[in-house]
Amino acid sequence: MLFLLPIVIALAAEPSSVPDASAPTPAPAAASTATNPTPLREIGRVRALPACVPIVAHANGAITHALDNDRGIAIMSLNLHNLDFERMSEIQRNNAIEDILKQAGAVRDASHAGDEEIKRLRELAKASPDPQRQQELKDFADALGGALARQTKAAAEVTRDIVIMRGREETSEAHTLMARSAPGTGYPQVQAAAAAAINNSPLTPPDPHYNRQMKQIGDAMDDRVKSIVVDEGKAADHSIAATSGC
Repeated sequence: MLFLLPIVIALAAEPSSVPDASAPTPAPAAASTATNPTPLREIGRVRALPACVPIVAHANGAITHALDNDRGIAIMSLNLHNLDFERMSEIQRNNAIEDILKQAGAVRDASHAGDEEIKRLRELAKASPDPQRQQELKDFADALGGALARQTKAAAEVTRDIVIMRGREETSEAHTLMARSAPGTGYPQVQAAAAAAINNSPLTPPDPHYNRQMKQIGDAMDDRVKSIVVDEGKAADHSIAATSGC
């Protein structure tokens, strides 16, 4: 098959469940002044009291889901920008789009799993007798929770845009078939009515250039990545202080 996705989709996180509506809302991107955010990494082994073990475990769990989502979003970006949808057959194109939608779903599911880890971290922060650790752990959870929420939104926007694009295409095809199937002398009138319906419909006929549409969707997603990186950088800045030396 000539039009396989260029990146291995298995890099994405395994789907788990529907995203939690209570996921933390990220702070506005404009509030961040970071120009070189610290790269987010899993926390290495630290020598600490047993009380730190669950903190590190849940922190690494949340970080792992965020990093998996970073890879998943990168895969979607590459496919949205680089696949030649216009040279595909209808079946190939539908399969490629379905793969992108599945990837978006995997990102949303991983974000939900990450949110569960963030909830546990918040509980551990409240239980800590050290006010400084409470604040560091809260700041870490807020920043990483914000990154996960942004990742969810980026994936949801990709899904929404593709659904809208498909809806426009299906609406156009339906009107065209209706016009062509009109019998006898009624054909011109029905054709005119169909054309008027298309022009007046909020779901206007699609741009026939799939590649351009998909690249626009990819560009919009890439814009969201900038804010995700900022939130992840904030989380990375608090990760060590929040998880070591209990």
